[in-house]
Amino acid sequence: MRTVFDVVVLLLTLTAGIDSPLAPRVRSSHPYIRAMIAEAQVRSETFRVLVHAIEATDGIVYVEEGDCPAALRACFPPVLTPAGGFRFLRVLVDARQEDWQVMSDIGHELQHALEVLGDPRIRTSDGALEHLSRRDDFSSMKLVYETNEAVKAGEAIKREVKAFARSRATKGRSRMTSNRAK
Repeated sequence: MRTVFDVVVLLLTLTAGIDSPLAPRVRSSHPYIRAMIAEAQVRSETFRVLVHAIEATDGIVYVEEGDCPAALRACFPPVLTPAGGFRFLRVLVDARQEDWQVMSDIGHELQHALEVLGDPRIRTSDGALEHLSRRDDFSSMKLVYETNEAVKAGEAIKREVKAFARSRATKGRSRMTSNRAK
């Protein structure tokens, strides 16, 4: 699986305008996940901040549907592939959850990606795992790891997305209507 991801990253690096303004740094090949990324940026300030912070790095994060260990809804396999001056990372998410849960889970895992991308010296998968395991708030059990910032980001996004849905001021607003207003 890792080899397939490396080949895809290499081909994209060679054939696509990866750093163009039209190519987001947080992306997906899955239409529903792309929609959830776009919608979360409308509904959650925390999610927007995470995406903007990733855009300020040399990282590109692919968010895809996939299976995670220990029956988790989402995960950040610390697999880092350097190519074409970029560091490629991947987030896996179970897209069968409710929308608010998918948005929250993606944001939680983007925080983990940002924890790695925040250090430009990390250029390998081993370096990514070592960086995460050196953190004071790191906890690991059976290859599942967690940080306080990721938990806080996921909870904040969940609150913001749910508050957006309850607010009368936002009724009818979505990524579609907010894009037209710009």
